Amino acid sequence: MSFRILVADDDEAVRKSHRFTVDAASELLKDKIVVVESGDSVDALAKIKSERFDLIIVDNDFKDKEIRGHLPGIALLQLARKDGLNKGTPIIFCSAETFETLKPMVEKFGAVHLPKAGYDIDRAARLFVELLTKPKEDPGK
Repeated sequence: MSFRILVADDDEAVRKSHRFTVDAASELLKDKIVVVESGDSVDALAKIKSERFDLIIVDNDFKDKEIRGHLPGIALLQLARKDGLNKGTPIIFCSAETFETLKPMVEKFGAVHLPKAGYDIDRAARLFVELLTKPKEDPGK
């Protein structure tokens, strides 16, 4: 069995950190994890709508405002939960923004907050494994 993770963040360095974390999670799981990356919100939404993932990691502040259809990560989270292939997929909301301002919405849509400040690869890898191996919720509920 292998897992698929979408990493949606406009910052290449952050995506690289997530790839290191995925490598650590893969070692813990003793299983392969395929990473699909997206550097802008429009592409991320297209992937969320068309591909099934076992875990989605999404930033909030995409610097793609010049692209038609630009969305903040919180909107991606809401749209992923609305319907489609990833309605029940675990989502990690990884943002540098103050969580207190977004906390009610992140929790309302069942995502897990992982702050960028103090990002710890080992701790994040354990979180990835926990979410990947957790029984999936019925999206119809």
